[in-house]
Amino acid sequence: MQNAIKETIQKLILECQESGASKWEVMKVLKELENFSGTEQQLRKNTAETLEKLNPDAAKTFRSFEKLKVFTSKEKREAFDRGNIIKSLLKETNISRGVAEKIGSEVEDEIKDLKIEYLNTHLIREMVNVKLLGYGHEPIHTQYARLGMPVFEIEKKLEENSDNSPEILREYNWLKIIDQKARSLHFDSLIHIYAPEDFSTKIFCFSDFLDGTKEEIAVNATIIDKQSTVPLTIRAMNFSIFNSTNLKSKNKIGEEIKAIDLIFSLTQKRTIELALFNDFEWQGLAEYKKKATQIANSFLSAKTNSFSPVVTLDTKYKIKLLERKNIKGITLGNNSKERTTHFDFGVVPGNTNGLLQLTGVNLEKVFIASAENETLFYEKLEKISKTIEILSEEKKELLGKRNYIDKKILETISTGVNLAGLFSVSTQLKENNPSKAAENIISFFQKKKFITMQMNEKDSLEKFGITEDFEKTQGILMEMNSRQRKSYGFKYKVSGINEAEELLNDVPSVKIIY
Repeated sequence: MQNAIKETIQKLILECQESGASKWEVMKVLKELENFSGTEQQLRKNTAETLEKLNPDAAKTFRSFEKLKVFTSKEKREAFDRGNIIKSLLKETNISRGVAEKIGSEVEDEIKDLKIEYLNTHLIREMVNVKLLGYGHEPIHTQYARLGMPVFEIEKKLEENSDNSPEILREYNWLKIIDQKARSLHFDSLIHIYAPEDFSTKIFCFSDFLDGTKEEIAVNATIIDKQSTVPLTIRAMNFSIFNSTNLKSKNKIGEEIKAIDLIFSLTQKRTIELALFNDFEWQGLAEYKKKATQIANSFLSAKTNSFSPVVTLDTKYKIKLLERKNIKGITLGNNSKERTTHFDFGVVPGNTNGLLQLTGVNLEKVFIASAENETLFYEKLEKISKTIEILSEEKKELLGKRNYIDKKILETISTGVNLAGLFSVSTQLKENNPSKAAENIISFFQKKKFITMQMNEKDSLEKFGITEDFEKTQGILMEMNSRQRKSYGFKYKVSGINEAEELLNDVPSVKIIY
């Protein structure tokens, strides 16, 4: 954490230099900052106040840098750099360096005078294009122009349920729909709003039990897929297809699964649940339990291309129904008292059919922004959770107006929060008892009625640059109370059946990795 503070101070000192402060004044500021600890915002405020006493003009320029934050296409909020204008002009057009530098400088001066909340790269490009036309460089303008669609046209297409490109919808939602606070938190990497391109048009994920022929199941899955960012997870699929007329022998079951795999290859690859118990929507099919178990084992043996199978149980003793050859690498879901649903992004615990919206929380960055102070940390989480609540309410209201969204789906799904950096922050909050700190963090979000889960390793690294130690995270989760473990979406790794049986009652999901 100290390295992050040093980097912040270095950045602030550089901004002081660029603001016109003398070397002596910069040294005075540096000396003041070295004796001061706090968040980046507090350090910036202290820098401005110190510089104000030394050089008011430089302080005014320094404060202007805070306003010059650009919402980039990489979904990061970065300091404005006119060098990026110059680089893009030289890369994309035949303009001379002298003219590019002149335009870059003039656009920077004009931006400093603007009071704008959402300064993005598209707006900067528009300002550059106006300058190009003003200087008579119409051919250069043609090279540099951006092709897009007016907000009015996008809204008209949305009303008509017409297709829009994900890129255009993402830009539209950031500009017009997503709450300003949520947008800033996302671009500052404090949170991650999943699938912003779908925010005003789709739910995030859903699961359902589908009955009927294999063709009917595929068609109905596709219908739901169109309403959701993540492909539908089909519940108890082995029960869904029990009534096929060709399932009298093991060979016939294998042939049927190949046919199902072929049909579903025309849709998106999806998670399917293979249930070894009777409950929920398929509880009336108890007489087909033996056949459904055979189908489940055949699915696991078939190594299909269209599905990622997960076995769901209502008791650890049902593991014995699986054939030995199918155990390695299998994921097991605990449905003993509440549902546990699996999607490609992670484990969703609790009695919900899916998620309206999923938002990641960067616990490490929130902790740094709170000056590593526990009280400030939870105050920051309180503000973030409120923003996520507002975000969810806005999305539900929007989707309620879409006539292609099944309104029953909206009433059976929840808001999800997945956490990154849990082990790191828990260890720093309570070095002697990190499991208690983790329990407190998880409980904080669950009390807000959020479905709470662990961000997977791939997303944690890509979205926040955090390398999670999942083995150590599993270690502190194992020391929490069992009720808390069961309600937190984490896939525990075990080395064999005995370990799986021992653990499964108190966790939502295990993966056998031997």
